[in-house]
Amino acid sequence: MDPTDESKRKPRRTRGTPSYYYRNRFAAGVIATGVLFFGIFTLTPIYRFSNEKITTRLLVDNEEVKARKEFFNYTVPKTSKFIEEAMKEKEKLFSER
Repeated sequence: MDPTDESKRKPRRTRGTPSYYYRNRFAAGVIATGVLFFGIFTLTPIYRFSNEKITTRLLVDNEEVKARKEFFNYTVPKTSKFIEEAMKEKEKLFSER
C-alpha cells in the first residue's frame, strides 16, 4: 500500500465537490443575467427605433435590385421534360467521347 494520505490529495475530478456545485450555479446565473438584460434591452425605445431604422434603410430593395428581380422573373421556368432531355443529351455527349 501507498503511505500517502489520500484525504490530502487534490481531487482528480470536480464532480461531486462544492466547487462543481458553485461553478454550475455561477454559470446558470451568468446565462440568466444575459438573457434578462437582452430581454430588457429589446423592449427599450432605443432598440425599437434603431431596429426600424435598420430594417427600413438596409433591407428594402433599391430600384436596381427590383429591376434585376423583375428581369429574372420573365425567364421561362424549366420543366421536368426539358431537364430530362438535357441530361440525356449530356450523357450522349459523354458517351461519344
